[in-house]
Amino acid sequence: MISPLYNKLIDFSATKLSFHMPGHKFGTIADIHKINLSLLDNTEVVGMDNLYEADGIIKQAMELMADFYGAQNTIFLTNGATAGVLASIIALCKDNEKIIVARNCHHSVESALILSGAIPIYINPQYLQESHLLGEITPQDIRTALETYPDAKGVIIVSPTYEGIVSDVQAVADVVHEYEKILIVDEAHGAHFVIGEDFPLSSIHQEADIVINSMHKTLPALTQSALLHICSERVPYSDILSALRMIQTSSPSYMMMGLMDYIRCYILDNKDEIRRHYIDSLIEVRNNLKALKYLKLIELPNKQYDISKIVISTAYTNIDGYKLAEILNDAYNITVEAALSTYIILITTMADNKITLQRVEKALRAIDNSINHCNNKLIEDSFFMQDIAEGISLRKVYYADKEWMIIDQCEGKIITKAIMLYPPGVPMVCIGEVLMREHIKLVYAFKEKLQGIRLIDKNILVQVVKSTKSN
Repeated sequence: MISPLYNKLIDFSATKLSFHMPGHKFGTIADIHKINLSLLDNTEVVGMDNLYEADGIIKQAMELMADFYGAQNTIFLTNGATAGVLASIIALCKDNEKIIVARNCHHSVESALILSGAIPIYINPQYLQESHLLGEITPQDIRTALETYPDAKGVIIVSPTYEGIVSDVQAVADVVHEYEKILIVDEAHGAHFVIGEDFPLSSIHQEADIVINSMHKTLPALTQSALLHICSERVPYSDILSALRMIQTSSPSYMMMGLMDYIRCYILDNKDEIRRHYIDSLIEVRNNLKALKYLKLIELPNKQYDISKIVISTAYTNIDGYKLAEILNDAYNITVEAALSTYIILITTMADNKITLQRVEKALRAIDNSINHCNNKLIEDSFFMQDIAEGISLRKVYYADKEWMIIDQCEGKIITKAIMLYPPGVPMVCIGEVLMREHIKLVYAFKEKLQGIRLIDKNILVQVVKSTKSN
């Protein structure tokens, strides 16, 4: 039987040490590898309830999940956090209504803007010069945006970021609610905050109105398993459910929902063991990694950072992040979550333990001893250095006539296909934005690592709104 994907998946799981999502790390925690998942694959038969009209066993499981996280209501998502982002914005905004959007939000926000017809007001995260990372969204920037655009319906931010940086959500929420708006927090990478006080406080407990978690990213759930938490009376449950019906499958996976329910119970029953085997070992290894000579462990104060993310900077070495990831994979069979020009991201979860964490520490120490210091001139993320700016309707851009053109001819034109570094899927240029000279320089710098462009011969092509001028 010829089954290349299946065979590759089996081989990969048998040979690689995973420091990437999904968080179950090939079923190495909570006896997941022993569970016959096909027994959980069911549908809306008698006694099994219905996610969209839950009044039985699914309702009970979601109420237990809401109590576990501290939300007013929790809804299971089986199309990932993407479904939660889409449903939240569709429920909040009608056509041509404005919403304030952090520029470093996941690209699913763009899809939500196209579907809802909402108009984005872009705000920028802070840029952390020392670590060369995008940082938090500040309350002052939120205030400035709301003062400038008082008709905005609400705000969506991402916290923690892909790299683990957390915003002061409480301070942001105070400003948002002062203006009587709604705050949505994409907390996809923070589902594990509930497992211990060494992790940041969830946005659920910082007065966000809607919080979205991806259980599969940082907890041992199956890919696409996620949660939408409604945390205030400002958001009608029925509006969220109505939107979810449109954008999520009509056959939600009982396998995913059942395993999310199981993992909640497992965490409650095994908090002390998780503390000993994972959290204590993680803290020990992070402390040891501070001794690296040339590679650098990114560190921020606890309230601003999620320590489960091991982010290793190559900024001042003679290798880049791509090369570091390649060495880890080829020489040590360690696969990372993401590699970028100046750093790598390794995702640790409760599926890790002293053995797995020490293995990655040993590998990084060995690599650190084999490389040299280098005074690199780094390219800053200048595409996030624009002021607060109103976008145009992404729905109109999406349906406009488009054409692919050589990028050097496109300065001043409207982009119709987001240009993004992937992973993490954060746009360098958003749909509907005007392409500037600074963008063009960055596209040339990262052309091999971008989605949303075409490389033909030696030319870079981008998609823009087609000119209506006659030739």
